[in-house]
Formats: sequence, C-alpha cells, structure tokens
Amino acid sequence: MLLQASNLTIGYGNHIVQHHLNLVAEVGDLICLTGLNGSGKSTLLRTLAGLQKSLGGHITFRGKDVGKLTNEERAKLFALVLTDNIAVENLTIHDLVAMGRLPYTGWSGNLSANDEKIVKESLAQVNLLHKSESLICEVSDGEKQRGVIAKALAQDTPLVLLDEPTAHLDLPNRIEIMLLLRRLSVHTRKTFILSTHELDLALQMADKIWLMGNDGVQVGVPEDLMLTGKFQETFGSTAFRFDETDGHCKINHLLGTLTVAVTGESPATLWLERALFRCGISVVPNADIVIEAHQGCFRLQNQEVHSIEEVLHHLLC
Repeated sequence: MLLQASNLTIGYGNHIVQHHLNLVAEVGDLICLTGLNGSGKSTLLRTLAGLQKSLGGHITFRGKDVGKLTNEERAKLFALVLTDNIAVENLTIHDLVAMGRLPYTGWSGNLSANDEKIVKESLAQVNLLHKSESLICEVSDGEKQRGVIAKALAQDTPLVLLDEPTAHLDLPNRIEIMLLLRRLSVHTRKTFILSTHELDLALQMADKIWLMGNDGVQVGVPEDLMLTGKFQETFGSTAFRFDETDGHCKINHLLGTLTVAVTGESPATLWLERALFRCGISVVPNADIVIEAHQGCFRLQNQEVHSIEEVLHHLLC
C-alpha cells in the first residue's frame, strides 16, 4: 500500500467539505478523481499533497504519517501538478523540467550529470526532447502541459497528483494527456491521482475511480461503479442517464411522438438511431414506418436516399 487516508476530514478553517473519507492508492495505480463541482476534488488533492492541513483523520505514505514529514521529505515523495498558468513564459522547456530537480539540487539549481540525465529521460518520456530548447511561450498548450508533467517526472517521486491536467486543452490533446498518464503508470510504476471531468476517458483508462459526491466518495474500478449505478447516483438527473451497456451519457428527453423501426447494417443503424433520437423520433420494433440502413444508402418506404439528412427531411417535412 503506497498511500492511505483513514477517516479523513478535509476543508478550510471551520468549513468541512468532506469527512470520514477512507482511500487507498497502490503502486502503479492510475486513479481518476471525479464528481460534482464543489465536492472537494481539488481540496482533497491539496490535502493529500500536504499543501493544506486535514481537519481530522490520518494520511500515511508507506506507513509514515504524512503530517510529520518535513517539506524536503514530502518533496521527494509527492509531485503536484496544478492547472495554474506558468507565470514565467521566457523559460525553456528544459529549464521548466529541470525545476523538478530542486528537491535534490537546492535553490542553487546547479544540475549534476545525473540530474541532466533525469531531465533528459523525463523529456523523452513525454516526447518533448525535440522541444527542449523552445521557450514555453513558443509551444502549444498540449506541449506545455506535457512539459509540466515532465517536470513532475523529473522530481522523481513515487506519487504524482494532478489537478485537472486536461483543462483548457482540445479533444486530441485531452486524449493524448490521458494516454500518456496511462502509459507512464504502467512503465514507470509511479502512482498517478488526477482530478478530471473527462468521464468517458476516465472510464476507459483508470484503474480505479474515486467518485466524489456531496456526501462522500465512492471507490471502485470503473466497471463496478457503472454496473452498480453509482455514476447515476452521484450525477443524478432526469435529463440524462449513463448507459450501462457502454458507459456513455445519454439524453433522456424526446421531442415528438413519431415512431419508426430501423433495420440494416451497423454502424449506419447506430448513427441513424442517434439522429432520430436527437430529433424526437422514437425507434420501436414494430412501427409502421420502416427504414433500412446500409453503408452509403437508406431505404425509406421503398424510396432510396443517400444520407441521414435526407432521411430526416422525408420524415419531418
């Protein structure tokens, strides 16, 4: 067991955000912390990292009380990646990553040959060696985020905590960052705990999910939490549901009363049914209107059309 929180209470001053939390992180885990806004995700990460005091309970790291560790000891056990913008834009990517070695070099920042080796390895692990001498202001947001993760790797801690590492990134970069963390957890055996709103990606990549609601945290592998309805219970809404067959969020509302039946080949049937649902048209087995879906064409009441848009036009106009 790498990290354990027992009967943990978190919050600020006299304000309790969560209490009676019991959490465990093992070596090599990729843990996604997700849940409602305001439920304490960032507060939990900052408390685990020792940036703010817990209001009760205990946090142990390999059996040692985290509250009794010195700042120097903590810096060699925990790396924390926040969503804050980097204020010094004229740093090179190399210099940014080299800052991860401060727990070992001291404030002089003089890098030994071994320090430089670790910086280079960290850059290679996030595929940024070719950008080593580029200024932070010259690289993309995705590359900048990989640089911050490389800095955490250079800190050479067994545990890395990340607060919304995919915030402000476009879809390809969000996927790339999540894939990178998945690979790093496997190949480096470091433990990663990250807060995220990327439910689809968390369901596909996390070893465990800490699902935080207003009254505690549900813990488990993604598949168990989905099968037991914990996602719906936490995010519960009459407007949407989590489909137990694929984990995707599905909108509940229908806008009209028209019903059709759909037959044919997938994926054409899948995307046709999605379009019909979006337009308030129910798909039922024995409807009077039957649509045959094939790759490249659709047959509607003995009339052949060549796009979903044409199908919708015939049904709605």
